[in-house]
Amino acid sequence: MSVINSLVEEHITSLVREAVSVQRHTKRTRFQQRSDDCNDGFGEPIPRRMLQANDINLALQWCGNEKMLSTTNAGSVIKTQDTVNLSAYIRSELKHQPPSEIGMAVHWLAVDGVQPNIPQNPMEILPRGGADQDVHQVEEYDDAGTDVDTNAGNASASAVSVRQLLPRVLAEELRLYFTRVTLSIERGDPMQQDAALASVARDSGTQELVPFFFRFVTKKIYENLGRSYNCLILVRLAYSLISNPHLHPELHLHQILPSLVSCVVARRLSSGTSDDHWTLRQESARTLVKVCRVFGDQYPNLKPRLIVELCSAIQPDKFLPTQYGGLIAISLFGPKAVDSFILPLVADYWVKFSETLHSEKNRAKRFELQRCQDALLHAMVVFLGETNPAEQSERINYEDLSDIFGDALVPLHSIRKEYSYFSCFV
Repeated sequence: MSVINSLVEEHITSLVREAVSVQRHTKRTRFQQRSDDCNDGFGEPIPRRMLQANDINLALQWCGNEKMLSTTNAGSVIKTQDTVNLSAYIRSELKHQPPSEIGMAVHWLAVDGVQPNIPQNPMEILPRGGADQDVHQVEEYDDAGTDVDTNAGNASASAVSVRQLLPRVLAEELRLYFTRVTLSIERGDPMQQDAALASVARDSGTQELVPFFFRFVTKKIYENLGRSYNCLILVRLAYSLISNPHLHPELHLHQILPSLVSCVVARRLSSGTSDDHWTLRQESARTLVKVCRVFGDQYPNLKPRLIVELCSAIQPDKFLPTQYGGLIAISLFGPKAVDSFILPLVADYWVKFSETLHSEKNRAKRFELQRCQDALLHAMVVFLGETNPAEQSERINYEDLSDIFGDALVPLHSIRKEYSYFSCFV
């Protein structure tokens, strides 16, 4: 109760001050009538300024409130509205909830010139048949990254409606950019595809498109498994996104890594012998190594987990294309990875591949064996070319290697560098 009294007193004092200010500016002065107890001793009236109801009303209006006072016909007596018993008012049940306390909250008004779709910002309303038709390739993805069933006539659909994220959040320029790039990747000629990849690798201001590009790459890779050329272009798109210095895709790597690993170690990536899935495996392995080198410091367990998957792919019971992808990928991680995971197996694998190659009559099978031998030689090139002779002598025996590989691998002494070796393929 004391708090209410103090608040009422404070508001009344402030209101009276405003009314006095209004009365002073209007230059109105009223005189107190003659009385026995109000004179200066000589029977003359004392001049005194008195507030009028109009002064109070003007003060209330000045403060943004409604009029609460009225005057009589004479204009000299102030009458108030019906008095309110504060005790009864407090005990009574309030019809309206008191207003919330005034405060401030922080939210993103705009990000790179685009208002994010949050409750504090007004929602963009797009006309039917407008920008939605230009982004037909992107509207299939919802907020969680899964496919959206756009069939509105499905009777089993519940009252829950899926809101399309891209048309509501992205600017029209970004939507157009995404559409042009994806159309060039899917339907363009090699020149258009190279131009689109170069644009994605260097353009700035496209950070908001990163999750949509990664979803597009992941979905299209799984749809095009068996068509190596289409998957190769998609993998190159992922490599361009990761190589762009203006983008930060680390929060979306979980979307793209499983599809990249599949393009490295999957058993079948082509529909026929003429389809070059070996290049797809090499490009996918290069993209995985790029991811580890760029984001390995932020995710220390990223490289070990990929190495575990690749080591599982080079086991003897795996298919030859799978072994090839694992060998190539591990070799791209550098000489230490080769020393730890390939070098202990290289002699046994080479002998097994050579014996099988001599007895195999199927040309496709023979080609797979030769590609696996090439992967082993590539691993030895990485180890011999980037390791000093002291470490080489501790890890390998040149006589054993010469007996196993023969003339396929010949370490040569370089004239320009005293301690370096090259590999010669005969």
